[in-house]
Amino acid sequence: MSRLLGFAVFLLVGLGLQAEPLRRAAELLAENDFAAAIPHLEAALEEDPGNTNARFNLAYAYQSAGDDEGAIRHYRLVTAEEPELAAARQNLAALLMRTGQLAEAATEYEALHRALPDDSRILLLLAASSRGSGSSERAVQAYQQALALDGETLAALTGLAETLAELGRTPEAASYYLKAAEIDSAAEQALLGVAAKLEEEGETDQALAVYRRYARSHPQDAAVQERIGLLLLEGGGTAEEAARFLERSVSLEPQPVRHAALAEAYRRQSRDEAAREQLRLAAEADPADADFRFRHASALIRAGDHEAAAREYLGALETDPSHAGAWSGLAFAMFKTDNFPACLKALHHAEALGDLRPASAYLKALALDKLQLYEEALAAYQAFLALPSNLEDEKWKAQQRLKTIERVLRKR
Repeated sequence: MSRLLGFAVFLLVGLGLQAEPLRRAAELLAENDFAAAIPHLEAALEEDPGNTNARFNLAYAYQSAGDDEGAIRHYRLVTAEEPELAAARQNLAALLMRTGQLAEAATEYEALHRALPDDSRILLLLAASSRGSGSSERAVQAYQQALALDGETLAALTGLAETLAELGRTPEAASYYLKAAEIDSAAEQALLGVAAKLEEEGETDQALAVYRRYARSHPQDAAVQERIGLLLLEGGGTAEEAARFLERSVSLEPQPVRHAALAEAYRRQSRDEAAREQLRLAAEADPADADFRFRHASALIRAGDHEAAAREYLGALETDPSHAGAWSGLAFAMFKTDNFPACLKALHHAEALGDLRPASAYLKALALDKLQLYEEALAAYQAFLALPSNLEDEKWKAQQRLKTIERVLRKR
């Protein structure tokens, strides 16, 4: 946006004292020898300071010779003398942009826009300078005006989208990024950042729409396929639809976390065997991850394979001995295989790690009861009943066992 618009050199015709310096200056300008033309133009202006033609050409010569500040100084004098001279204002604005004087450049482009309201190029430059100088709302207005003039051009769409994103108006920005992507595939790269920002802001539906648009052009991007699947699982769609995207991500680039996510999609569809298989693959792919092994073990528990579950829980605990859930799961697996001492040992570890769930308290009472440690079982049942819980069936059973144990203990 910093390119210069409308450079012009006026042919110089002078009379009297100015004739020779102006004539020589015109020859040098025609030869593009701008540095050599400067002293001749300055000499002409000493004789006639009001010669706007000469001053414009002097500004242009300074500019072409690389002296931006000298050019700016003389263009300012020209625009002050002839405010309607668009070429001088265009060059001045462009130089101000190039030298980082963006707020002043925006002022010049604003004046140009008033003079040339149907020139969308000036609106784009006004937008860029306004945005760069912190006047983002004015930039938004200018981009919108440019769109109204020229329709949906890539420069206006991307500029507007970026400015809206900077203002925190991400949902609005997303709609313009999507339009830009339809014009030029290069604009699609911005979609991922926009989608992530929409997620941060809780705009899940819009984030999904942006990810889907990107995925249409990049079907081999496993990470995007995964992200769509996860968002669908989090509430944006059905488990069946989520599974389709997660299946594709797994087929493209198998990763433990993707296997685990696909397992969850299958579980929600009651496809328990398929879910267990994905959890097995996740655990095998990363056996050092205690959580993957824990989740696989829990799936095996639900399937009734308690011995296999116990092995997986032990594998998880080898990696992370502080995994309270794995200790609790191991306790249940040990109970179901009638290894009650091991069950109690695992529950002790879980309790030491802060796992004080009513279900664990009830399991402890059952294990002590099975070992006929009635006094300890009595205390454990009472402790379970003292805990707030909604385990109504277990509460009733505990109350009945208490009566039986009390009778047994009275007979001793």
